[in-house]
Amino acid sequence: MKTNEINKVKELTKELEAKGEVIPCLVDPVFKSIFSDKKMEGVLSHIVVSISDFTEDDVYGNLDIVDSYEPINNIANKQNTHDLKVRINNSSILLEMNNYNRASTRFRNSAHYHAGIVNQIERATDIENLGKVIQISFDNEAPFSDDLISTIRRADIKTHQIDNSEKNFKKYKINLSKVRKLGYNVDKLSRFERILLIMTEKKKSKLRELAKGDKELEYMVKKLEKLSKNPDFINYYNEETLDKIGRQLDIREATTSGFEEGRTSGFEDGVHQKSIETAKKMLDEKMDINLISKITGLSKEEIQKIKME
Repeated sequence: MKTNEINKVKELTKELEAKGEVIPCLVDPVFKSIFSDKKMEGVLSHIVVSISDFTEDDVYGNLDIVDSYEPINNIANKQNTHDLKVRINNSSILLEMNNYNRASTRFRNSAHYHAGIVNQIERATDIENLGKVIQISFDNEAPFSDDLISTIRRADIKTHQIDNSEKNFKKYKINLSKVRKLGYNVDKLSRFERILLIMTEKKKSKLRELAKGDKELEYMVKKLEKLSKNPDFINYYNEETLDKIGRQLDIREATTSGFEEGRTSGFEDGVHQKSIETAKKMLDEKMDINLISKITGLSKEEIQKIKME
């Protein structure tokens, strides 16, 4: 890290300590580090059983984490893969933590889900051994519905009948904004609800209250506190926050608000470069140019040029 980055990390560390907060599980690398930990297998198994149609006998003792955690220092790198992948015998489970509601995030989740289905079909020896592919998305903003858990499957738009070839593939979307309304009366919360609240909470006092009496959840909270002192995670947390602020700015309003021309131009260049990087990834996934243009804001002509490079 450069000297200014080190100083910023120190400032953020002091700020978190002063507020009695941790970096929440909503942040991608924290989420992945927590749930790729072997000691968290019981909690992860409980989540899968609570959400899906897998039984306890299916999951407990059979859950295998495919992706071990690797530190991510650059926010752009998180677009390259799903947040976490686990296998249960011949089935695959893809987990995604979506802190912010962005079109690019929704697209990326969908791309990972369909790629997982293709990989599963290619790996299966026959239809009887196909296994399942499910995606569990934890959505912090703009939930899919008001329900805590929404199940999405491909079906006929009129009859709602599901093609037999699609029966093993499902998406589950978890409405984290819903669980935050449950309150912190631990005695009235299910273990699943406590886990979801821990995933969204920043305050140490509330985290400890939610975890009290459950050794696995107490370990989860201690690990959150430990990760919140790690410079790499703090730097990422800061970068993600700044990235959110930048995306929320309207460039045209900034231009007319008296911002210096050079400053505005530099910001525009940065946003434009991010759009180009996103378009390249979409092209690699063989996505339609019209869809890429809609998501990135780039013209079709510009996307064609990128494609030819």
